[in-house]
Amino acid sequence: MRQRTAGVVGVAAVLLGGCGGNVEGTPVAELWDPCSIPSNALVGAGIDPAPLGSDKNPASTAAEAAFCTYATDSFDLTVYSFRAPMDARSTPEEAREEIEVGGRGAIRFDRPITPTWVSCIVGIDARSSSVELEARPDIVTPSNEDPCSVATKLTELLLPHLPR
Repeated sequence: MRQRTAGVVGVAAVLLGGCGGNVEGTPVAELWDPCSIPSNALVGAGIDPAPLGSDKNPASTAAEAAFCTYATDSFDLTVYSFRAPMDARSTPEEAREEIEVGGRGAIRFDRPITPTWVSCIVGIDARSSSVELEARPDIVTPSNEDPCSVATKLTELLLPHLPR
């Protein structure tokens, strides 16, 4: 696998738990960590398990999104975790296609990075949150493979390790 540094933009999240006991107020769920996918699952999907970058986007006291980026031979894969469900994250300019991945409903859409460089995102809802996997062709060693085919295949392979 290639070694490189990536400038990564984005984030994703899933609600996992909340406050308990005698704590008053609204429970704050933990944000699913997209860097928690097991190394053996990443390697099995053809992904270098060493993250190229990761971050959480804090909003007040709770992170609203997080991401972790990995590399394949010719694509970068960013796994995002968002508190918001997919419907709340839609934008009218992105043509979304409803698909099924491993028996789960998903949404797939292209995202232009430049006029000639396009990524593809597969998003799935998890509880009241969402997880997105974005495949971006490597600018240095681009592939002729369709980014949406790559994003869908990697989502299928990693689905058992993503939150429900």
